[in-house]
Amino acid sequence: MTDDRRAPIAAAPPPRQPPLPPPSARSMLLTVVGELVPDEPGGVRTNALLPVFARLGIEDHACRQLLARSTRAGWLFRVRDGRAVRWALDARGQALVDEGVRRVKAFLNDDRRWDGRWLVLNVNVPEERRTIRKRLYGGLGWLGFGNPTVGVWITPHTERAADLTQLISLLELEQTSVAVTGRTVDLGLSEAELVARAWDLTDLDAAYRRFLEQDAEDPGPQTPDEVLTAYLELLNLQQRFMRLDPQLPATLQPEWVGREAAAVFRARRAAWAGPAHQRFREIVEETAPPARRRSPSS
Repeated sequence: MTDDRRAPIAAAPPPRQPPLPPPSARSMLLTVVGELVPDEPGGVRTNALLPVFARLGIEDHACRQLLARSTRAGWLFRVRDGRAVRWALDARGQALVDEGVRRVKAFLNDDRRWDGRWLVLNVNVPEERRTIRKRLYGGLGWLGFGNPTVGVWITPHTERAADLTQLISLLELEQTSVAVTGRTVDLGLSEAELVARAWDLTDLDAAYRRFLEQDAEDPGPQTPDEVLTAYLELLNLQQRFMRLDPQLPATLQPEWVGREAAAVFRARRAAWAGPAHQRFREIVEETAPPARRRSPSS
């Protein structure tokens, strides 16, 4: 009698859960054009962008559609270059890039001192305009506001008052809003209770920890193309973390794991930015019409 017992087959390890859900193609487009298009004052040809997007999982047809839609949104404008097309930042796109640069500096800055003042908004959305609530809440979230009680939004980032004014004006809520800056007094909720009620950061904490664990295990990019791809994916991931993280001062959130993650983002950006931009310049040169390529001696 034969023994048909076999050693159990080890189960394949489950796929790693990404720190955040995969980015949309639109999100990746904004990352790529915001980082790479300003490198070329005259704009970037379509055929230089296509291989970059391909490595990010966006096929040529989808890439062309995204670029075309971006002109209607005011992010890019196209310039004819013979039979080719160049893409350059339009006014709205440049404004988004400038705002992004400012926010990145704040996010990566590990000096989060605070003067103790809050920016507080009380806003009421009339029932007949309830369809704008999603836009309002999204805008307030991007500005770092939390919602501790009904109708009240707070942030320690008092420097964002002008951005708040712009948002409220854009949504035409001036007649049902009031905002003030100041310190809390010894009445009602403590600052620790305000933070706990205004922001539920449980999921964000877990996402940051997944990012740190996976970064520690990642051997890193090896080839120039891998560096360019890894750099753009890193920037996009950082931008999505920035949308979720209110970036509270250390006084209010002393043990926040996001500051450790920001240090990793700083290190990776410092290591990859130069080689990534160099690789993109090479792609621009490689995809240029033969008559316009620089000679080796130039």
